Amino acid sequence: MAPLNNKRFLFIHVMKTGGTSFADILKINFSDKVRYPNACFNTDTDYARRIQSYTDVPAFVQDVNSLGSQLRVASAHVPYAVRSLLHGHYETMTILRHPVDRTLSYLKHCRQYHKEHENISLEEIYERAWFKHTFIQNYQTKMFSMSVAEAMTKIRFADNAPAIPSLQDLITRENLSEEVVEFEKLNPARFTLESFVPSTGVIAIDRNRLDTAKKNLTHVELVGVTETYDQFLHQLRDRYSWEIQTMPKRNVGATQKVSDEFESRIAKDNWADIELYDFARSLAAGY
Repeated sequence: MAPLNNKRFLFIHVMKTGGTSFADILKINFSDKVRYPNACFNTDTDYARRIQSYTDVPAFVQDVNSLGSQLRVASAHVPYAVRSLLHGHYETMTILRHPVDRTLSYLKHCRQYHKEHENISLEEIYERAWFKHTFIQNYQTKMFSMSVAEAMTKIRFADNAPAIPSLQDLITRENLSEEVVEFEKLNPARFTLESFVPSTGVIAIDRNRLDTAKKNLTHVELVGVTETYDQFLHQLRDRYSWEIQTMPKRNVGATQKVSDEFESRIAKDNWADIELYDFARSLAAGY
């Protein structure tokens, strides 16, 4: 089941980069008891706890460190900064995706799974400020440039929404004010996500941030990009003796044509992510 070495691995799962398909590879190579977050789950684990384990940075750090040497691999939607908070050495890997393709994939995901985004165009979803700033605009650069303090602290995106409830109140459904309950009714996906995800929406990207992201990416032992995903898998096999099987891609959305103008706008808004992606391509090509 497990590769023939004693290394431990950390997969920084950047949202909408093919990481769900990669989870199948992890499952082949590592049993549940040595694979996070599955090592923390049982049949009674509730939905909120499952989301928390995969997206909430303080919970992720506490869980992984408490499991200690039991773990062989940890995977989550967490920033690179968490690596410095984990006990012991984790060989780190990640996959990046061209920001236009990643954005369109994320917008389709929103329309399919978020009640507040049903029956509206991808362009309209793109205009929703909280989602755009949190999960779209230069998101990959944010995930690789956040500091430890930024990753660990929840900060409200400045749009006059009610205060973020504590995770305990969210899980137990206790002590939620009428204002918060009404906000949840109108914005169910945002309400849930904002309670768990890092505060990427409040980060402003500049050249210094991009330089930090590039520097951190050079410290990642294995960088992949979606357009050469097979090469990434071959590296896992050759370098770490992982078992690699041909498997269908999961969470692949239906093809939908958008205007050239919209694609150009996405590219302009994601200038840093485009440069970071090109840098990631160069790293991946160097292996």
